[in-house]
Amino acid sequence: MTLDNAGNTLTTAKKLSVSSNIQTFADRVDSTDPNDFYSFSLSARSSLNIAVDGLSANADLQLIRDTNSNGLVDSGEVISGSNKTGRSSESIRRTLDAGNYFIRVYSNTGDTNYNLKVFENFAPTALEFKLNDSSLKATDTLSINSGWVSDSNGVSDLSKVDFRIQRANGSWIDVADATKFTVDPNNTNKASFSHNLSLNSLNLAAGAYTLQGIAYDKTGATSNTVRLGLTIENPELTLTNAKKITLSAKTQTFADRVDSTNINDFYSFSLSARGNLNLVVDGLSANADVQIIRDSNSNGLFDGGEVVTGAYKTGSGSESIRRTLDAGNYFIRVYSQSGNTNYNLKVFENFAPTALDFKLNNTSLKPTDTLSINSAWVSDSNGASDLSKVDFRIQRADGSWINVADTTKFTPDSSNANKASFSYSLSLSSLNLAVGTYTLQGIAYDKTGAASNTVNQTFTVTTTPTTTTPITTTPTTVQDWFSQNLLDQQLITLTRNLASDGNLSRQDMLDIFRNVQDDSKVDANEVKDLRTLVGASTRFSMQDPVKWLSTQVANGAFVDMAASNFESSLVGRWFLGTIAPTPVFNGKTLTYTTVTGNLFGSASEARIGDIDQGGLGDCAFLAALGATFGRQFNDAGNTSSSVINSMITDNGDNTYTMRFYQNGVAEYVTVDRRIATSISAKRNDGVIWVALVEKAYAQWREWRENTPGYNLIGNGDTLNRPLGFITGQASTYVSSSSTNLYSAIETALANGRAVATARISSTDSLAIGGHAYSVTNVYTNSSGEKRFVVRNPWGVDGRSVRGANDGFIDVSLDEFKQSFNYGVSIVSA
Repeated sequence: MTLDNAGNTLTTAKKLSVSSNIQTFADRVDSTDPNDFYSFSLSARSSLNIAVDGLSANADLQLIRDTNSNGLVDSGEVISGSNKTGRSSESIRRTLDAGNYFIRVYSNTGDTNYNLKVFENFAPTALEFKLNDSSLKATDTLSINSGWVSDSNGVSDLSKVDFRIQRANGSWIDVADATKFTVDPNNTNKASFSHNLSLNSLNLAAGAYTLQGIAYDKTGATSNTVRLGLTIENPELTLTNAKKITLSAKTQTFADRVDSTNINDFYSFSLSARGNLNLVVDGLSANADVQIIRDSNSNGLFDGGEVVTGAYKTGSGSESIRRTLDAGNYFIRVYSQSGNTNYNLKVFENFAPTALDFKLNNTSLKPTDTLSINSAWVSDSNGASDLSKVDFRIQRADGSWINVADTTKFTPDSSNANKASFSYSLSLSSLNLAVGTYTLQGIAYDKTGAASNTVNQTFTVTTTPTTTTPITTTPTTVQDWFSQNLLDQQLITLTRNLASDGNLSRQDMLDIFRNVQDDSKVDANEVKDLRTLVGASTRFSMQDPVKWLSTQVANGAFVDMAASNFESSLVGRWFLGTIAPTPVFNGKTLTYTTVTGNLFGSASEARIGDIDQGGLGDCAFLAALGATFGRQFNDAGNTSSSVINSMITDNGDNTYTMRFYQNGVAEYVTVDRRIATSISAKRNDGVIWVALVEKAYAQWREWRENTPGYNLIGNGDTLNRPLGFITGQASTYVSSSSTNLYSAIETALANGRAVATARISSTDSLAIGGHAYSVTNVYTNSSGEKRFVVRNPWGVDGRSVRGANDGFIDVSLDEFKQSFNYGVSIVSA
């Protein structure tokens, strides 16, 4: 019997009563009945979720509002649509105002039955909570009571209560959220929650603040906003009895204990000049944290807002701080965050290199001459062995720079172990220098990255014969780059301090971004300064991912941008992983779960055996990941993947930065530990790197293509695209029938180039149809037979078991040609 339960026009549309429960309507569209219409009404603004699946041909979906009530679909009345090709499911999620609407399911090509699934999502409501105490010290824990929230879709639909603290000047501090809810036994749509927040790491000065909470469901719909005022008082912890220590270039260790009866330990030290402090707290059996404090009002008390910096890892992990400090008096605070523990405080002062000096042997050179120096010396109070390099650059007359070779070899002075000489010579032939005036600049760096004074020596490139000129000049004084190039005074001071070691780290850039948010909006000077900092001509270095991500933040900022928007849409997205891929896959709404486990488990690097495909159709991507490992027969050992090991940066704060390539150019994305566990790659033995890389891939693709990321990566792909995204290289195709098949793979694997294969037709006795595999080895056995080893990204052999059922399948040349009939994609040299 042919299905036709729906109406064929707007006026005959089947009437639906949408609710928070999923309703399914089975019907059919074909050449004789191409259109099915459904109608529904909303009494209030809400979010509608629609999906069409179970297709055997191409059918599409539209959401319509008959604005002129003429019973026809006129131009401009289609609110939203979903029109994927083939038999893919269609879906729409849209927030709608109260009113009357229509759903149209229609045949695009072919005849097909379908299932229409509809439900109304209700945003969380009735959020409420109270503070246990509205007057707190900056070292206290903020806690709430009477925390309740409702959701008509059920408590399981709740995602989080997002908490933020607002300063009196309007700027925001993003803090931990509440994510655990307890169902009310008398009402399954209502839940209680609790929340505790340590204020220690927030460095709050005394004053008035506001705690704001907003509840979110799993579709991102939001509740009412609750705002409660609180007052922060000074901690009133005395600093006068701090243990006095004298810093030196040698590491000093102080063993002590913090517990419930002795929560805080204080140490005091002084710097007579600007220096770099390095400290570590280790040997912990419970959670203890560390801060550097400056008693800015000299009252002998630790007041709120006097924390210079701190380290706040969870658990019993070691804490560490490396910070350049101006001359003055400081305190170190080691304190118990939870539990009782012994600890070792290790402290040393790093001294930046000083007294760098050198002179040129000749100041007039031909383009093919060799530039060389004399009287070259540099000092380092940590010893000559602490020196890393003298960084040399040549500046053209127009101000642009040429990066040239550095000096890395130093000879200690026989009468002073803190002083060293060095030599330097540089052939100008390869630099293609035009006639004109140039400046050789040198800066010495130690092994922590701290920098010396800058020396500039001028020389001339000429076509006249080289002459030797006595050197009587003194090094040129370099003007302050920061005051010359930046506009905002606070950013000038902060950046000068942070870049004193010649580098801006990820944490440095986060500190700069937090400074930009010190008012309620970003001003014109701050926008310009951010873009200057990430410009190519800045006088300090950044790691590639830090620079790329910082550029996205700088370019995304605009004048009068709200500070909260700057934090959430730019800093949160690029540095903290707060914006995850849209939680939907082929019409199914996904749930993110914060996972536990370790990046690589007990191993120190990625293993091919960790790759175990989940519910996404991303075998081509996972096979490409597997193809980057070295030659391997089975899962008994592990050959390294330098591509993957360098792709992943563990930021140390439960976020991870991942590298992908677009047309050979590296781009980066940051993810946190929230994983869509129902579809993600499996996390066997608590290893999470594959699931994190998979999420990052979806997040990166969604950003580039403005389409839900899991839909982009989870519905199949060619082999060459993910290989390019992962390695940055193009791929060469070799047919399975090619006489050069074996030699092409052998050459590629011998040179560390990735190889992937697939079966493109139906499943046979060895290979899954429409499925990709990594090629991990080829070899000739003792009988002279050419053999191929492939790995299934499922982590098991799949169609038939050969050996240990570990995903590695050893096949003959004829079997490979027959079963892996796509051929191979080989990453180019």
